[in-house]
Amino acid sequence: MVGSYLFGRMILAATLLITGLSSAQAWGEPITVVTEHSPPGEHLDENGRVTGATAELVRELMKRAGEPGDITLLPWARGYRMARQGPKVALFETTRSEIRENQFKWVGPIKRITGGFFVRRQDNIAIATMDDARELDGICVYRSSSGGQALRALGFTNLEQPTRSAQCLEMLMHGRVDAWMTSDIARIPLLAETVYSENDVTLAYATSTKYLYIAMSLDTPDATVALWQETLDQMKRDGTLAQYYRGTYPDEMIKALSQPGRPDFPWLD
Repeated sequence: MVGSYLFGRMILAATLLITGLSSAQAWGEPITVVTEHSPPGEHLDENGRVTGATAELVRELMKRAGEPGDITLLPWARGYRMARQGPKVALFETTRSEIRENQFKWVGPIKRITGGFFVRRQDNIAIATMDDARELDGICVYRSSSGGQALRALGFTNLEQPTRSAQCLEMLMHGRVDAWMTSDIARIPLLAETVYSENDVTLAYATSTKYLYIAMSLDTPDATVALWQETLDQMKRDGTLAQYYRGTYPDEMIKALSQPGRPDFPWLD
């Protein structure tokens, strides 16, 4: 891994030389890097230090890119406002969407979230279409969730809506509903607090896939954005991303993210 890292640094240096910029010019003033409380990716340890699988990945990225600052944990609304206004703010994890595309400069993806209908593996329930889901004997979505609102708007009438997402997991595992509307990431901390494992619950039908990025304020120099992106890509190639994520996030997500490149966003076609 050391050899790959050194090779990656040589590539970065060559890139800067080609563009006529020194490393110092590319890095410039320190960047304010912020995130929110969102375990297991980002949270505070007992000493008040920001940690978690994604936070440690970003910290390593900053180190390799020569960024001298550290990560600050803030409420999402405040961090988002800072990234919109600048100067030189990086916010993670931020869903890259058509509405947000021109509001930031993007480095990533650093996470992929797949949402949909999860079922008990033992039940062998097959869902091929949304119409199949309408015929299920109950779908659990916690009250006021965006997923539940979307299903109601589509005319679903087979919904169970408790006040907490953890209740959906219990209802599913006790056979009171056929499916649980959640995501591959959101289910992880809930399963960790129970006797159930990730293997007990499987995705039967995906309804959405979101890619999360580091969103950098528009005043961030393009050379800095390029440096961060190339550093992240190298960390994917040399296995660093997989090293930080393994055991925390689904293997399917890690495999998909370990290949550098941008997903095919329809608004960029």
